[in-house]
Amino acid sequence: MTTQKETQKKASPDLEKEIATLKTRIANQDMELTRVSTAIAEKTTALRNLLDQIYALEIDPTVKRQMTDSCLSLIETETIEKRLNMELTESDSFFLSKLQKKHPNLNQRELRISLLVKLNYDTREIGRSIGISTRGMESIRYRMHKKLGLGKHQSIKTYLSDLAVAS
Repeated sequence: MTTQKETQKKASPDLEKEIATLKTRIANQDMELTRVSTAIAEKTTALRNLLDQIYALEIDPTVKRQMTDSCLSLIETETIEKRLNMELTESDSFFLSKLQKKHPNLNQRELRISLLVKLNYDTREIGRSIGISTRGMESIRYRMHKKLGLGKHQSIKTYLSDLAVAS
């Protein structure tokens, strides 16, 4: 009985230190999320103002259409990014923790991509949200497939979904 109490006493400071570290990490990530959300809102407002100015221009309709389409595409990308940043729930955090423990070789970007894959975002949306091409995203998924140790015909989405529901 005393050995157990001694072990608990020794482990207690370590656990308290780990809890403090995790709380600091959460606070930092909350600040980063707030910063990113604010930046996205500012960019979206600027893009909407630019779009209004383009609509007011008296220029060739084809050029105007190209310019407005580009702005609308950028606004859509910003909206997707904001939605992706807001959707992180407690179960998603639990999933990421479980995934990181099982696959410590995944980096932060790969963990984020894994979450987005699990949440049913397609390759194009994920690529746009992290600022890379669809082809670049396909390359990352290929490397992730290997890092996760999946067989040739195993789906990353299925694997991640199964991992999410496993106890």
